[in-house]
Amino acid sequence: MRSLGDAGLIFWSTLRRKRLSLFWFALSAGAFHWLVAVSFPAIGGTDAVTSVVRTFPDGLRALLKLAPNLQAGFGAQDYLAFTWIHPLFIGLGAAFVVGRATDGLTAEIERGSIYLVLSRPIQRGSFVLGKVLEMVLGAGVIALAAWLGLWIGVQTLPYELPLANYLLAAGVAWLLFAALGGGAFLIASGFSRTSLSNAVGAAWTILAFVLDVIPLVAASPLAWINPWHHYFPQEIVATGQVDPSGLLVLLVWLVGGSVAAVVIFGHRDLA
Repeated sequence: MRSLGDAGLIFWSTLRRKRLSLFWFALSAGAFHWLVAVSFPAIGGTDAVTSVVRTFPDGLRALLKLAPNLQAGFGAQDYLAFTWIHPLFIGLGAAFVVGRATDGLTAEIERGSIYLVLSRPIQRGSFVLGKVLEMVLGAGVIALAAWLGLWIGVQTLPYELPLANYLLAAGVAWLLFAALGGGAFLIASGFSRTSLSNAVGAAWTILAFVLDVIPLVAASPLAWINPWHHYFPQEIVATGQVDPSGLLVLLVWLVGGSVAAVVIFGHRDLA
């Protein structure tokens, strides 16, 4: 029980110190989704978007995770679903979780502040867990802010849109970011230099994304271990359903990466 209490203290102190950066990440995500929604009529509506999307080659469609069989028109629903895989949104989420992992573990070592924290009766595992919990909460706030921005923006549109399905997509985005964060914490737990930890953490999120759009890799059984392989916003918005096995893979990445980070950080030499 004490270890959980210590993790809660680390979580709360980290959230207080980092609340401003979380605010700006969330505001950016919300403003982006709001802007995409309100600007849909300005780009010409369904006909204009459909004519552009139909020119995309198969490789680009795979990169953007667009539906392989477009309906009669690429309407507002499909267009807004695309924003959940837009490079700006997923870049914000990935940057947040990698930054939290690096700053939470590696930067604490490089600055020397970790020694002051651990001079108190706080276990290393509780320290890591508190940092992970703050990352998970922050990722959820960003995903929720994105949905709220979308919800506000679509009030200006003359369309009936499945807002509950977009909220479901936001929930899966939260879990995706948390899963990537689990991997980032695993990486950060083994480094003592912030720049190197950031570089490897960023490379992990980018490489995993790229591997999921390479047909030879994406079609292989190994694709199931890739977090990105279980994130299809258009399908979620269209059907209102998610694949339970995909959610399980994302949870395994979050929990497995966090546990591995606790073990590695708890046994390594921090000098």
